[in-house]
Amino acid sequence: MNFAEFPALKALNATQLENLRNACDEQQIEAGEVLISRGHQGGAIYFLLEGGLQVYVPETGREVVLVELQAPAIVGELELLTGQPRTASVRAMSPARVLAISHETIQTRIDDGDPAVLKVVYAISRLIAGRLVSMTEKFVEIEMSAPPQRSDELRSFRTKLFSEWSFEKLN
Repeated sequence: MNFAEFPALKALNATQLENLRNACDEQQIEAGEVLISRGHQGGAIYFLLEGGLQVYVPETGREVVLVELQAPAIVGELELLTGQPRTASVRAMSPARVLAISHETIQTRIDDGDPAVLKVVYAISRLIAGRLVSMTEKFVEIEMSAPPQRSDELRSFRTKLFSEWSFEKLN
């Protein structure tokens, strides 16, 4: 897999792409190895170059698999934007090769006004915003088809969720 093939990197020129690639550390992940653990601070974004990753939420006695990813894919992006601990775990489904770039490196480059990192963070933000739009649409669909008692519960949750989103809560 070529680093330039990642959709989030399409806006970068060759020099920017090379500089970003040089800021990353390559890692080999064995099948079954956990790359990200839910509830922990990870401190890096991972670019999946080869292999497959499974994103899951471990619950007591079972797991909820959110998605299985193949290269090219990016994981660990939410923690960078929220500063919150990881919301899901990620493990290799097969031997995998990733490039890791630390949040510290990204933040330093953002502070320095590095156009490459700003473009990548913008692309990741657009991706996450798209997921949010889809989730909102699905949430409304579920709420509209739910029985009245459940609909009230969902409405209450939605109100809480949207009213608690603010820039102050992120800092």
